[in-house]
Amino acid sequence: MTTNKSRTPGMRSRNTGARPRQGVASRELQEARRKRRQREVLRNRIIFGISLIAFAVLFIFIIVKLISAIFSSGKASDTSKLTFTADKQVVFEEITDFDTDTYSKSEFKGYVKDLIESYNDTYGSKAITLNKLKVSGSKAYVKTTYKDAECYSSFTSYNTYNGSYTDAIESGYDFAALFSQVADDKLLEASVVNADEVFADSSVAVVNENVTVTVPGDITYVSNGDVTLVDSDTITISQADGNADATDLVYIIYSNK
Repeated sequence: MTTNKSRTPGMRSRNTGARPRQGVASRELQEARRKRRQREVLRNRIIFGISLIAFAVLFIFIIVKLISAIFSSGKASDTSKLTFTADKQVVFEEITDFDTDTYSKSEFKGYVKDLIESYNDTYGSKAITLNKLKVSGSKAYVKTTYKDAECYSSFTSYNTYNGSYTDAIESGYDFAALFSQVADDKLLEASVVNADEVFADSSVAVVNENVTVTVPGDITYVSNGDVTLVDSDTITISQADGNADATDLVYIIYSNK
């Protein structure tokens, strides 16, 4: 005999495989987690973007500096400048007025090249090197390198020397002059100096023209004259009355770097 079991009205059999209903609290928690992930993603994107911008700025800065260095290495000086190098060469950068009524640009360039070639034919092919020649408006810029101070003096007729104090004495230079010492980036008041004692181990540059001069060391003394200290290795020689045709023989004492 089969017994039929009746089900209680209103009751349903439990389906163990059914997914439980999601409550309000659970949904709110998931929404909060979703928003937090969005904020983290947004923050990471911002940090990444800022890092890219910073890198781009740094990259541009480096490129600009490199380009500036490249161009500045070949940039003409603003004023005439005489540079004595550590290997005893002399580099002269001359800025002068250019008169178109006297020369055309091509004539001027040809004249300069002919002068140098003529000198080199007599004193050696490497005595003078023409580095740069440029005419712009009413100004001409000529940069030349001389094998030594003697060569520069011979070509320009300006009394010029660069060497040791001992050799300067042997060459006939007289240090019986007032000298201004360089201290704290200033030229002190000129006074008498015992040259044999003070300058014995120093190098000397002698210049007899109104020009900016750079030596390959720190300037320690400068003979009395119309000079201005520009930097530890550079002075400018000029006449107080502005007379460019007048010159003084200036002794620059410097220590080798």
